[in-house]
Amino acid sequence: MIGSTNRTLGRILIGLELVALVGFNGDEAVRRLFLHDQATPGGIAFFVTGAVISALALLRRRYPGAIAQFVASAFAVSLICSAVGFFVKPAAPFGGDAETVALALLIGAGCHRLRSLPAAAVATVGGLALVTAPMLRYGRDSTTLTLAVFWTILWGCSVAIGLMLRDADARREAALAAARNRERLALARELHDLVAHHITGVVVRTQAAQVVLAEGPEQELLREIEGAGAEALAAVRRLVTMLRSPEPTVPLTSDGLVEAVEAAADGHPNVDLRLAPNLDDLTVTPETVSTVHRVVLESLTNVRKHAPDARTVTVTVEPTTGQGEPLLRVEVRNDGVRPRRPAGGYGLVGMRERIDALDGKLTAGPEDDEWRVRAELPLPDGAAEPEKGTAL
Repeated sequence: MIGSTNRTLGRILIGLELVALVGFNGDEAVRRLFLHDQATPGGIAFFVTGAVISALALLRRRYPGAIAQFVASAFAVSLICSAVGFFVKPAAPFGGDAETVALALLIGAGCHRLRSLPAAAVATVGGLALVTAPMLRYGRDSTTLTLAVFWTILWGCSVAIGLMLRDADARREAALAAARNRERLALARELHDLVAHHITGVVVRTQAAQVVLAEGPEQELLREIEGAGAEALAAVRRLVTMLRSPEPTVPLTSDGLVEAVEAAADGHPNVDLRLAPNLDDLTVTPETVSTVHRVVLESLTNVRKHAPDARTVTVTVEPTTGQGEPLLRVEVRNDGVRPRRPAGGYGLVGMRERIDALDGKLTAGPEDDEWRVRAELPLPDGAAEPEKGTAL
């Protein structure tokens, strides 16, 4: 219900933006292009400036990863237009409503979406562009000062709204993080109290059976069962430790992935692991670490089950970018033949659910005569993109 309400409100705001910008630009077009007393070269330049900045303001919703570029371009165009107006007097009759509204939208979006320092720069440069524009373009009389005051108020409102939205997002993320932490702790308790308890019982009974059947032919099988139970118990304890970790992020290390791949590729000698050289310096959330391990393990298990004739299997883990956002890409590909009839398992379904929960993307299917499973998981802003990985 809340999500539907938010989507409806978002559509209404987009519609209001579109109506306002189209209306103001239409009014400017009529006045600047068709009215003889306002169809001056300066007036036409101001109309083109408003139209360009309005287009950038509308595109920010279509390309949210390029907000910084849109804001910088809009400020540059506006300041250049103001500089031209300063040297050409009188540049044009009063106007610029479309440009002002578009700049206010971009300033609010920058304060909302960008990191702290870029957002502060957007607020400062945006205020400079809006406050000085009337005096640079139209002179310094009482009318232009009044216009400058009005545009200053509009600038302050856009910054305030952007910061309010930024604070709301931070509060929502904090609430989601707290909810996820509660779920992790609850799951850790269940794993410790139930799963680990039962596995321990299996191991103890197996050890007891080895004592009773000390000379029996079942010794080898019992040792294998004990070893498998001990490994499962250790894995559960590692998972419980990770779930209980108070740290918001943990390093994704090459050794962890190597262990995961070797365990899953037991009996498959043709696995080529390619990791970014400084992947161990990258920090991601525990959920992302768990998801990366699961994707690698499940993909290699599927290779053993469904493509046993594969000559080479390549696992690549590297940071990358998509639509201006940092991502962690996990790709497993093999040159074997996958059966056309679905196997009926839930491996890909489980991977997709995990990745969707992290706002990531999963693709699986044939590509260039290979079967590829590719997962792209979001990384924190500012994560550096290392050089390409090397084969191990």
